[in-house]
Amino acid sequence: MTETAAAHAAHPTDAHVRGGLAAAARAVPVALLASLPGLVFLAGFDHLAYGLGLLAGVVLAGLLIAPHVAQSGAATLSEALRKRFGTIASIAGTAVIVLVTLPLLTAELTVIGIVAESGLGGSYVAAVLVAVAVSAAVALFASERVFGWMAIGALMLFAASLLVPLVLISAKTGVLTPHVAYGETLSAIGVMEERLVEGGLVDFDTFSMHTAPFLRLSGLDLVALILSLALGTAVLPPVISALAADGRRPAAVRFAGAWSAFFVMLLLITVPVLAAYAKHEIYGAMIRETPLAHLPSWLEAPLRAGVARIHGTSVYLLSAVADAVRAGTPDATAVSAYLSTDATAAAQWSTLDDAMRETMLGAARTLASDTSTASAWHLYLTAVLPVAAAAAGNDTAMLTQAALVVEPVGLMLALPGLAGIPAWGAGLLLSGVLALALVMASALLGTFATAGSSLDREAATRQGWRTLAPVLAIAAFAAGAATIRSADLVAIVVAALSLAAAGLFPVMALGLAWKRATAAGAVAAILLGGGVTLYYDVGIQVFPAAFYRTWAPLSNAGEFAAEEFTRLETEARDAEEGARTAAETALEELARGTPTRRGLANWFGIDSASGAIFGVPLGILALVLVSLLTRRPRQP
Repeated sequence: MTETAAAHAAHPTDAHVRGGLAAAARAVPVALLASLPGLVFLAGFDHLAYGLGLLAGVVLAGLLIAPHVAQSGAATLSEALRKRFGTIASIAGTAVIVLVTLPLLTAELTVIGIVAESGLGGSYVAAVLVAVAVSAAVALFASERVFGWMAIGALMLFAASLLVPLVLISAKTGVLTPHVAYGETLSAIGVMEERLVEGGLVDFDTFSMHTAPFLRLSGLDLVALILSLALGTAVLPPVISALAADGRRPAAVRFAGAWSAFFVMLLLITVPVLAAYAKHEIYGAMIRETPLAHLPSWLEAPLRAGVARIHGTSVYLLSAVADAVRAGTPDATAVSAYLSTDATAAAQWSTLDDAMRETMLGAARTLASDTSTASAWHLYLTAVLPVAAAAAGNDTAMLTQAALVVEPVGLMLALPGLAGIPAWGAGLLLSGVLALALVMASALLGTFATAGSSLDREAATRQGWRTLAPVLAIAAFAAGAATIRSADLVAIVVAALSLAAAGLFPVMALGLAWKRATAAGAVAAILLGGGVTLYYDVGIQVFPAAFYRTWAPLSNAGEFAAEEFTRLETEARDAEEGARTAAETALEELARGTPTRRGLANWFGIDSASGAIFGVPLGILALVLVSLLTRRPRQP
């Protein structure tokens, strides 16, 4: 009897609770979990779909997928596929697992770097490298018992990082029980929104009434997003491995899964309350007509991290341009080339006009000067924002909803300041995000250590030296990708979970339970479901114009947008070299879309990251048809 099984036999309820807590810490990628308050802040009730999908996925993992894996005698998804369908199916499943976990690992490292840089004042690159080293060591050499306790501690710290700011923010409004008074806060937000709209302080491309449904997501979008998140989370390798390790008995796995869903639910019900109180505080600053020259201190952290912008600029961009100046870049064109390896800075720089770029360069030269004592924050307030406000037509130079854009993860960085927590306390509070992200990164690297083998975590720990090279190679690749610092972490996570749903859910949910399922059917389900979803996401993001040309009849593009595409296509074909490049760029952007405008390249209007809505049904169909057409597997 293993140590885990013995502990379960002696104290079954305690073992279930511990197993549920440990699994809950690995159930949701922190890059998405830390962004949930910001997502609800941005789009109100529409984005509650993210939490609903995640919670449904944890429930499915505990009730359906993990018990099947445990019943097969396996400890990992790859091993379960090998035991049931053989080596080829296991290899195909492992390929999907690698494609899923690599971007998730990159997103976790990116969050660690951003939080460490903004909350703790450290170096982004150094934080990523330290996180990689710690995660690899934990993944390779920590026992399941030790790692489980680490996960439980990190989950408690993360819960504190949500609850402490919530209580302090609500206390500023005179409410000591924020969850109970949530309804009153929603009513107050509704009044504030009316005042903002009447005062012309909003940008309707980015503004949504908090309680109005289907403003950002249509009914079909909502179904696609919830399906992608739920079915992807249900087959997320770290949570399945954590649950299946609980004594290897389906009943024990289900009990642990129920506790895991309960703990995740406790976190998720805090998200909309926290978003509402944060929006109440931020809208209050706008209604009080706060001058841009005297921005609230809570905005400094997200602006320094590049996850917030005011009129398209940020302190992060100013610092990045100053680094370019120190490197000897003489003009705006050279700065563009220098920033090309930083996705966040490059994206912000590309939106500025020539006059604004020159203003940013002038402030950056002052910041880069050896004799300058001016801080980036001071220069940003005094030299950059006045010009940015004037260029945007903000004659009053006041903080408005139209001026301020906060990325989802940016709200987490702003929470300590919104709650009035001092700088030292902010770092301590954000350490919960760092701890849980490290646990998730370690769990994902542990997935690589055991993927495609018959080793569980304990066996992989004992033979850690055999898996050292591949795990370090994967970790190095993810760290390199994280240095690009992509700003759209939510899309990365959703796309990865969508691929997991399409490539793994049909075979893990139906394939393991259906005795008639064959190895050929399993391979067909993995390849067709995962392949279609991967094609949909990559096609729209990388080749949007070509994707639209191929699938124009399935697009939800309106007549005007289709005519605009045809015009730009003609212009790109007939124009001379310089104009052709500009037209081709505009053509790709029109087809791909922007954060505030859906592109033409799609099937029935579904977002590229939610392609599981197509892949899952096709995977189930392939599993059933191919299994029925091939020889019935031998019964054990």
